[in-house]
This record gives sequence, structure tokens and C-alpha cells, in this order.
Amino acid sequence: METNPGRPAKVVGEVARRGLSEDARMRRFIFTEEVQQTLAKERYHHPDPRVQERMEIVLLKSKGETHERIAELAGVSRRTVQRVLDVFEREGLDGLRKFQWHGQASALTPHQESLEAEFRERPPHTVSEACQRIEELTGVRRKPTRVRKFLRETLKLSWRKVAAVPVPPKLTVEEHAKKQASFLKSGA
Repeated sequence: METNPGRPAKVVGEVARRGLSEDARMRRFIFTEEVQQTLAKERYHHPDPRVQERMEIVLLKSKGETHERIAELAGVSRRTVQRVLDVFEREGLDGLRKFQWHGQASALTPHQESLEAEFRERPPHTVSEACQRIEELTGVRRKPTRVRKFLRETLKLSWRKVAAVPVPPKLTVEEHAKKQASFLKSGA
């Protein structure tokens, strides 16, 4: 059996269901030193806590713990332990690091390009204005929280704070406008 970095060196035996003792039914892995070091490191230092949990489960397996004990120590079900070990057996450490879960696509995703063009041309002043314009353009009604998230994360738009330019206390608005215009013309 050829070895692949990050995968168990080999799986000894098969899962037997013939009434043998519990120890005989468990899959047995032989772990290389490199895999054990990676498991020990990533169990605490990987950025995704779900990956840390998976690394913990496989590390406990490498230490010879039973599935029942691993489930107890990791705070997961025995089925989760078995699923993680199945992934590790098939795909090695790389399989433990990736997840196949994809959330449901937003109803606004198909309209993303047209909404982005519209909002870049005429940015909305408020979230409720954005909600109203999205509903008019697409027919999709969303609450302000969802629209705010869509604008920020999907369209990469951010809200700008705007305020009036204060007028100095001793000038009228017209005098201040003349002073500003002359300043801008002179460049100093």
C-alpha cells in the first residue's frame, strides 16, 4: 500500500461485525511521527475550531483511545467520531481541514450585477431606501439587516458618514461661499 503524506500509513484489519470483542471491531491505524506532530499542533493552532475538534479526535485515536472514550473526551457523539475517522481514512489530514458545507444562496445573488451597477451609479442614502429600491428592481423583499449584510459583504459597499460643512460664526453663508470659492481658485 503506497503512503500519502498526511494519511495513516495503513489501516490494519477491517471493521468486523461478527460478534468479536469491541477492541477487535475497531479500525486500527498506524500513524507516522509526522502525522502525529501535525495533529498535536493543529489541534490547538488551526484557525477553524471545527478543524481543531477533528484533529483532537484523530489525535486521541492515535493514542489508542476507544471510540467511546474519544467521544466522551471530545464532547461529540460516537457517530461523529466514526465520521471523522472515515474522512481521515479516505482523505488524510487534508480531508480533516476542509468542509463540504455550502449555505443556501441568497435570492439576491442572481441580481447582483444589476444591483451593483445601480447602487454604484446612485448610492442609497439609507438601508430602508436600499430595501425599497431592491424590491422595486428585483421583486425580492428583504429586511434591513439582510440588505445591510448583502451590501457590505457581497457588493463590498460601505456606509459613508456625511455632515454639513460648518459656517464660521461671524460670516453669512454667502460670504463663506465666496471665501471658499476664492480659496479654491487661488489654490492656497
